[in-house]
Amino acid sequence: MKKYSSIGLSIFLLAGLIVGTALWIRVFYNSVQAYRSPLRDIELNPQPATPAQTDQIVVVLLSGLGFDAAEALELPVLEQLKRSGASAAVESFSPTYAQTAQATLTTGAPPETNDAPPVDLSLENLRPLAIDTVFARAQAAQLQVAVLGRADWGRLIPHYQLDYSFFVNEAGPAADQTLFETALPLLENRDIELILIQFTQLDYAAQHQGGTSSQAYNQAARRIDAYLDQIRQAMDLNRSVLMIVSDHGHIPDGGHGGNEVEVIWQPLVIVGENIIPGSYSDIHQTDIAPTISTLLGLPAPTAAQGRVLFEMLQLTEYDQGLIQMSLAQQRIALVEAYVAQIQGVQARLPEHLSADLDRAQTALMAGNIDGAGQLAFLIQEEADVHLMTVRNQRLRSEQSARLVITILIFLIWFGTMWRRRGFHAGSTVIAAFVVIVLYHALYQLQGYSYSLSSLNDLSSLPFDVARRTAISLLVGGGLILIFLLMIKEGDWLTLLGTGYGFVVLVTFIFALPLFWAYWQNGLAASWRIPDVTPAFWQLTSLFEVMSSAILGLLLPWPIMTLCLFVHLVRQRLIATRTRTGPDVLPGLHL
Repeated sequence: MKKYSSIGLSIFLLAGLIVGTALWIRVFYNSVQAYRSPLRDIELNPQPATPAQTDQIVVVLLSGLGFDAAEALELPVLEQLKRSGASAAVESFSPTYAQTAQATLTTGAPPETNDAPPVDLSLENLRPLAIDTVFARAQAAQLQVAVLGRADWGRLIPHYQLDYSFFVNEAGPAADQTLFETALPLLENRDIELILIQFTQLDYAAQHQGGTSSQAYNQAARRIDAYLDQIRQAMDLNRSVLMIVSDHGHIPDGGHGGNEVEVIWQPLVIVGENIIPGSYSDIHQTDIAPTISTLLGLPAPTAAQGRVLFEMLQLTEYDQGLIQMSLAQQRIALVEAYVAQIQGVQARLPEHLSADLDRAQTALMAGNIDGAGQLAFLIQEEADVHLMTVRNQRLRSEQSARLVITILIFLIWFGTMWRRRGFHAGSTVIAAFVVIVLYHALYQLQGYSYSLSSLNDLSSLPFDVARRTAISLLVGGGLILIFLLMIKEGDWLTLLGTGYGFVVLVTFIFALPLFWAYWQNGLAASWRIPDVTPAFWQLTSLFEVMSSAILGLLLPWPIMTLCLFVHLVRQRLIATRTRTGPDVLPGLHL
């Protein structure tokens, strides 16, 4: 009876895991696709305009160019622009997918609040950003704006914010050539104050033509370098600014989305009017939008969390003080709205922030420009710290509750397996260990890393995981079969119980990252984007558990059948030998 109940419990557990993981995958993926910024329904008022520092700014977005790749490539025009302008390394935020990175560049807000999808979506599933952008600020100031690039921009940015637009549905050299030819006449139109041009062939070559060390990637870089030369010549850099940025880099094989060094660091080059040449310290991707706004005399986007790159700009002390004050006011309004969303409408900011802002305004009116600017900068830093403190407090509170649930489920599952372990537990553990080692060896032989950057095609992930799981489980099942044949086990219940004990143990090991991922991220995305490293293990482990459970329901039966068949053959051979007696060679007399 105990063997029957153990087998029944194993079948019930595996069937439940199949249903549970399928539901979890669906809930998790749908929540990520549908994720919205907690600030999306908040109406934040922009601050007053500040003095413009240039007549026109052209932003060239080189999608897929990482900082290390840019340093390794031979790009003479880009190098010349770096020497004549300001340059720095830009640190972006994970997840490093294209749409969320582009939203960060134009809103100044990180992925968690910029309202872009955490993963790249198809055009039909994209929705306009409900968060303020540099385009919205320019449109409100009646500046003319042009955007040329992938069709994603036409979905993320409302059409009424753009005076000129040209979008392509494909990526690659042909699309870039079309974009470049369309952009040249716009560059000669001095009435367009903000122009963004996105080139995509680097990104395409990295993902589809062999990675960042491929010949296609190098050729794409040289073509883009030639475009930069003609763009520079078409501009009057005495009255305008050329800014060259990227959205994300790539791992050597061409993936992105994770937090590898090659992916999260990109180059920045700014050259032109009121730009101080030099090589500067590292900056953040959120700093780009406030800097663009400052150059055009616009207030920073209302959800921006970056700073203005004052060290790169020739500003009067008075202008710098005004801009710092504007950023301090913007940041306090932003943090107050965010805290109210996270903690509830009764939440309040520390009183000293408002008092410090009043002191800074008084200093500015009294002519103490330097003191007002320094105090305004400290207010921004304190506001940012308070925002992160509130966020992390809520996160830790939720994680503490999930930790209790995680430990409880782990102990129940492990305790049940321990109590119902069979006579062949040692061999089962060895076979399970072989399965896990083989699975990860196959994973690494395919050239994958343990990161979202390795998951370029999510649609193929279930089949890829299922293949590795099937191969590994069949090898482990083969080891169990050999062991049972060696000890001549003939009880069908013991055989079946050993098989199910093996697959349940393998499934449990595959599920271990899920305990950690649930503790860190929960079941789904809610008010924040799941951390990318736990999210990777969460997604892959869900498919591993599902594949293992599906195969595990079937695998013990052929193991039992083969063992019984061999046992029956053995019994018949023994019976035959017993009836006929020992074989004796003809002519040999004992």
